[in-house]
Amino acid sequence: MSITLELSDEVTQQAEQYAQQQGRSLAALVEEYLRQVVAKSTAQPLAPAVAELYGILSLPDDFDYKTQPDDPAL
Repeated sequence: MSITLELSDEVTQQAEQYAQQQGRSLAALVEEYLRQVVAKSTAQPLAPAVAELYGILSLPDDFDYKTQPDDPAL
């Protein structure tokens, strides 16, 4: 299926640059985003305790939990 979107030139240019940096087409990025949106809307809601904690931790953009040492005190 083919669709037509009307987007500002600025957004289109930025999105095309991002897609190129990722080695993907703009159409592939849009499709992936829409799949994620649909998956989120059908996903099971978070448990209340998890929802309360969700988003309270701020980490640097380059944080990789796989390279952090385990803390035996936890």
